[in-house]
Amino acid sequence: MKVQIVEGIKNKKVSFFLPSGEINEGEFGTIEVKLKGMIEAGDFNIIIDLSRVTHMNYKVVGDLIEYQKKFKDFGGDIKLVNVSPYLYNILRLYGFYPFEIYPSRRAALKSFV
Repeated sequence: MKVQIVEGIKNKKVSFFLPSGEINEGEFGTIEVKLKGMIEAGDFNIIIDLSRVTHMNYKVVGDLIEYQKKFKDFGGDIKLVNVSPYLYNILRLYGFYPFEIYPSRRAALKSFV
């Protein structure tokens, strides 16, 4: 998985995650390590680009929501971009998802004002 950190708007750092393939509980372990590293580094603004993700285990949605709560506690957020209709349905079937979804990285980046 590719992780890119850029200077966002108004000197805020924003990290882009670009996972690919299926995100199951095992794959989420890799994402989780990176999210923990972001918290330790004080980088609390995350954009996850799901354009290359073909499937997401519904259990991962709950884990991701828990991380979003942690990032929000530090004044940051996790935002999603390029969510396919299939992945959107998985998120919706979870019953509750607090994620802001954007059509592009640029739109999500601008939302970190």
